[in-house]
Amino acid sequence: MNDPSHDRRFGACGIAAVVLQLAGLVLSGKTHQLEVTASTAKIAHALATPVGATTWVGAYIELASFGFFLAFAAWATAKLGGGLLAQIGRAAATSYATLSIASLGVLDAFSYRAGHGISVPIGRTLITVNEALYVASWFLVALFLLATGLLALGNARRLLGWSAVGAAIYTLAATPSIGNFGQFAIPLFFLWIIGASIALARRSHAHAGSTAVARHV
Repeated sequence: MNDPSHDRRFGACGIAAVVLQLAGLVLSGKTHQLEVTASTAKIAHALATPVGATTWVGAYIELASFGFFLAFAAWATAKLGGGLLAQIGRAAATSYATLSIASLGVLDAFSYRAGHGISVPIGRTLITVNEALYVASWFLVALFLLATGLLALGNARRLLGWSAVGAAIYTLAATPSIGNFGQFAIPLFFLWIIGASIALARRSHAHAGSTAVARHV
């Protein structure tokens, strides 16, 4: 786990997971940005308009991002020491990815039926199910952050650990709110993933460099 090239690849997986998910969200278009509070007119307009190829490219990219995330989660928890907390962290990461993919599947069903005959009540139901799955995934984000944060603190990585614990507490506090306060939980999670990816990969590189110097002395 201290091979610099190995760590750089897995660190890149964490960054790729965030970049791909954000890119996929942008490309997926308006159907993937509808919320339970959307007006009937807005939902009706989305349902009346068939989606283009860009939407499916975005959906594919978003789904692919979770493969990179799972690779990052497995690497990060092992890098921070493994053990029971690492198992909990990996289980939370896998469950988060599963719920998120299910949520995207519901929205993809909405997109597939758009322009091909689907009523507004059914469309609103799909949006509601998607949002329920999405919000439920926040609890799993918090569990992953708590487990990983405790691992980091036990590994003397205080900044990484306390930032994860702080983000987890914010996520748990924000979950009851589906507004802007709650929606910020995921961008905060993404920022932590990027920070952790860089920190863990750089720490390994520095350790490898100091080891090489010691061997030459």
